[in-house]
Amino acid sequence: MRPTLHDIYRSFPVQLLLLHLRTNFLLLGMWLLVLLMVSGLLGQQLGLQYLFLDPEYLGESGYYSFLIVGLAFGFFTMSWNLSTYLLLGGYFNFLASLSRPFLKFCINNALLPLAVFLTYCVMLVRFHWTAEEVAGTQVQGLTGLATGLVMSLFLYSIYFNLTNRDIHYYTGGREAPPNRGPGQRGGLGYRPYAASALGPQLVNLYDNPYQVRSYLDTRLRARRVRSVAHYETDLLRNIFRQNHINALVLQFLTIGLLIVLGLMIEQPTFQIPAGASFFILFSLFISTIGAVSYWFSEWRLTLLVLLPILVNWLTSTPLFDHGNQAYGLSYGTEARYSLDTLASLYRRKNLRTDLDSTRAILDRWKRKQPDEKPKLVVICASGGGLTASLWVTHLLQSIEACSDGRLLESTALMTGASGGLLGMAYLRQSYLESPSFRSDGLRRLDRVSRDLLNPVAFSIVSNDIFLPFRRIEVGDEKYRRDRGYAFERAYNQATENLLNRPLAYYRAPEASAAVPLLFVTPSIVEDGRRMVISPQGVSYMMVPPEAYSGAVPLVPDMVDFGRFLRAQDADSLRFSSALRANASYPYVLPQVSLPTEPLVHLMDAGYRDNYGIASASRFLHVFRDWIEANTSGVILVQVSAFREQKIPVTGQRGVISGLFSPLGVAGNILSLQILDQEALLAGLQRTFGPTGFHLFRFNYQPREDDRLRTSVSLHMTDWEKVQVLRALDEPAQQRRIDALLQLLE
Repeated sequence: MRPTLHDIYRSFPVQLLLLHLRTNFLLLGMWLLVLLMVSGLLGQQLGLQYLFLDPEYLGESGYYSFLIVGLAFGFFTMSWNLSTYLLLGGYFNFLASLSRPFLKFCINNALLPLAVFLTYCVMLVRFHWTAEEVAGTQVQGLTGLATGLVMSLFLYSIYFNLTNRDIHYYTGGREAPPNRGPGQRGGLGYRPYAASALGPQLVNLYDNPYQVRSYLDTRLRARRVRSVAHYETDLLRNIFRQNHINALVLQFLTIGLLIVLGLMIEQPTFQIPAGASFFILFSLFISTIGAVSYWFSEWRLTLLVLLPILVNWLTSTPLFDHGNQAYGLSYGTEARYSLDTLASLYRRKNLRTDLDSTRAILDRWKRKQPDEKPKLVVICASGGGLTASLWVTHLLQSIEACSDGRLLESTALMTGASGGLLGMAYLRQSYLESPSFRSDGLRRLDRVSRDLLNPVAFSIVSNDIFLPFRRIEVGDEKYRRDRGYAFERAYNQATENLLNRPLAYYRAPEASAAVPLLFVTPSIVEDGRRMVISPQGVSYMMVPPEAYSGAVPLVPDMVDFGRFLRAQDADSLRFSSALRANASYPYVLPQVSLPTEPLVHLMDAGYRDNYGIASASRFLHVFRDWIEANTSGVILVQVSAFREQKIPVTGQRGVISGLFSPLGVAGNILSLQILDQEALLAGLQRTFGPTGFHLFRFNYQPREDDRLRTSVSLHMTDWEKVQVLRALDEPAQQRRIDALLQLLE
């Protein structure tokens, strides 16, 4: 038994795996990242695991989507093999004496990829079993995944069989003459990190430094390793060098293929599943790490640290600064962003004009109400990806139908963050344009939950990395084409291009009270203020009303977008760009740069007001006198997703985590907002009285006993959609709806 275990320990697959564990930490990190994402241990709330377990292609999840993911997994595996062959192949010089050495290296290097692939398959079966899907779905997924992997490996093997040369090519099938090089024990070896202008060179090492006794051949049979001491040094060098060159050529060809796909990104057929895009992105990381390690030897760690710094510096220069832009704005001139400029925006003349205009809108809103003193409804929608978008659309149009059209007719203001506002903006536009609004509910539910992540993820891999100079034309301006454009294009296609309009388009419908006012409030990265994007003048939103007279020296905490960027064609801003800026999830979507001096960026509204309460509270306080004189009170409908906060079971921390404990509160932004906004809501109740302010909260929260958790993502599985739609049938939600309907009547 002991000799058998020793033979296994000295086998090529085991020694390769141990060598990876000792030396290739960065490359192993890519496999660890894949495992964490597929298992849901990383990004579970964001739903990263569903991108691999339920990928979507051309709007469907099935055989072909898994086939593409399998192809990408094979590409990722072969990138791993190529990089590790470049780095470690020379430690095992016996490979040079074998036919098709790279193929045999891949077979013996398969322990880690095989373990990850089997784990992936187990997770896939478990997911579909838990989601109560039919067995055919599991079979389709496994078959597509395995077929894609085999196809990818087969294509690679054809390439290397046609291009790689082995020992038989150089010797003509004859035994090579003995080595006449310098004397050394055991023959010549190879040190991969001794690089020259022509690549790594052979040096005086043992030809089998890790004492490998056996390897697996192409039929998975164990074969004894033989010495290569009798081969000429130049012969071994030529074999490895030629194999390495072919590997590098293949990597460059792959990059070229990605560039071609980037040029074809407009075609839905070429928009591969997001899971496949992640595998390709990780493959590029592996290729980069492998190339730097191969060519720069002992300097590899230093260069891998300096490389991001260099990239950051280059992209900050005018030549390579490709910051994302808001489509419709003019970037030919720059607005001065300073406290003096902001103070000038809400001077008394502007305040008086904007207050009078909004009061006139409220007067028109009142004339459309059936009662002398109606209830004024304000709707706030939270962020939460497509889950929030689907939930707010489903809830509001259901209440609209049950109230016989009273909900939207009674609503004066809509506001919110990211995903929730994406759905609510589409609902409002449908209400404005469609005479059959109430009969199109199912179609809207389908459109607001359509995948937006696949085109974004694919754009990162194929366009943003290799084609950063591409431009698109909107009106008379040209803008960078990146994942922000991919998101907007996908969103506009999903919503029938109803929101692909300039901001000024909504001025007249809002002014006539045909639709409620809608405030888009992304956060300003540089100073934390909120940008209020509206076709109306909203200078009154910039400071609390107590600061209008100047008696209280309060600095503005919001910015009137239309007044601030009037010279930069603020009216021409595409409304879909405003919604994108409001939903710019970190890392997924780019921050939006504005034509200002100094440069400022916009990011997700959830950074400051994920639930829309702060904006609604400001508006209600500003128009308190009008509301008290013309209405019977305010109904604030708060539609949210994932709002419930849980208290940790234990507060125990280790020494290392304790060092970072002061950062815990600062990093818990959403919980801080919830606690702060409770005070704002209490202030509204004090302002309007117990009979003048009514709060209705409709929160979607996955149940504790759900076997799969709904995610905060731009991609939703069919299972997630069903869970969100079913949540409206819960007794607690129905009781709230009944109470709201009674007030609306």
